[in-house]
Amino acid sequence: MSVFYVYQGTSYPSERDGGFVWAPKLNSQGHRNKGYTMMTNIKKGDFILHNLNGKLMAVSIAQTDCFDADKPTDKYGSGTPWDDDGYRVNTIYKELDRPVIVTDHKKWLAANHKDESAFTVQGTGKQQYMCALDDEHAVYLLEEAIKLQTTKETIKALRNALADIIGDKDSEYDQLEKETIDILIEKEEGPKPTWKGVKQPQEMTMSSSIERESPKRNSRIAADALRRADYKCEYDTKDRIFERKSGKGYTEPHHLIPISKYRDFDYKQCNLDTMENIVSLCSHCHNLLHYGKLDDKMPILEKIYKDRKDALKLVGLDISLEKLTEYYR
Repeated sequence: MSVFYVYQGTSYPSERDGGFVWAPKLNSQGHRNKGYTMMTNIKKGDFILHNLNGKLMAVSIAQTDCFDADKPTDKYGSGTPWDDDGYRVNTIYKELDRPVIVTDHKKWLAANHKDESAFTVQGTGKQQYMCALDDEHAVYLLEEAIKLQTTKETIKALRNALADIIGDKDSEYDQLEKETIDILIEKEEGPKPTWKGVKQPQEMTMSSSIERESPKRNSRIAADALRRADYKCEYDTKDRIFERKSGKGYTEPHHLIPISKYRDFDYKQCNLDTMENIVSLCSHCHNLLHYGKLDDKMPILEKIYKDRKDALKLVGLDISLEKLTEYYR
């Protein structure tokens, strides 16, 4: 899931009421524009934050991938100097009770500048229609928006959006899932699980925000992945681990390709929550992959990738080491 930030002007009321965002493919000079082509990166389930005249007015969830669409005649007059051929995303707006005056947060945005986000090094808005929004910026702006809201409905919607963004960024098992995995490990029975090498569609579930699907994690598959590895660290089987109360070694399941990246693959045909993509790691290696420096991560990534690249390809997860490394930067 990605987050975007759109700078709207007089088009905002029509787009809000019509439930969409639209941009021409070419600017008035007949050239392509980064703020317009950014639309093509939006996928169903992505979040969009809407800015009107320096105020954060609404949050929406994309209901479609970006698609080609003619200029809405009820929205733009015939005299508007824009190309009729454009990009459109249908989306559901949730307007704020009280907008966030973004210039009030200029100092923070400048101090926490991100090159690939919606703000300049001075903390002001970029001069383009649609921008990618860094997760840290999205979390900050939503937290500030929550402080200003007056109705429980809006506060709940923003908290749900915040939870989805943070949860998608972490892509980790929650506490209930961890407890379920522990129970399944204690009750293990039957032959040791093996890789099946079979493509299966990604299982999906409705997340906390209305109208938004997210990939489902199956605790049974995670437990089976740990058991297949004999509860040892797959980077170094001699790594020191402690024993569970049952006497089995304590290791943790980790999606080598983060499950949040499911849309980088044909997820209707292949599943990131598969044993071939779940690695058994000691706590040290697991935390290093999440929080360590890239140079320290690389030996782990290189070994596990080498061990699994063929198995991943069989289940439809064909990925290069270079692409995998991008996910861990």
